[in-house]
Amino acid sequence: MPKHVFMLAAAVMLLNGAAVAHSWYPKECCHDKDCHPVPCEEIEKISDGWLWRDKATKQRYWFPHDRLHASHDDACHVCVSPRTTPSGICLYVPLSA
Repeated sequence: MPKHVFMLAAAVMLLNGAAVAHSWYPKECCHDKDCHPVPCEEIEKISDGWLWRDKATKQRYWFPHDRLHASHDDACHVCVSPRTTPSGICLYVPLSA
């Protein structure tokens, strides 16, 4: 498969997955506006909650323990808004059973 076709297919799958993921975000977290998948490697457990370091913008968001939720798709997701910085709204991570 040519590289550009593979990259296009991967981009379509990623966008489609992000759109589907929004269907399970609760309204109190984002109203389908502020939530999106992120690499789990960017999320770190700290003493008073969780920290997401957005590698693209270098912005850091703190999520207290009570904002942690189980991810519905085994991926990590954050719900953030410029109005809530430096605190995030909700954090979704895969939780082990």
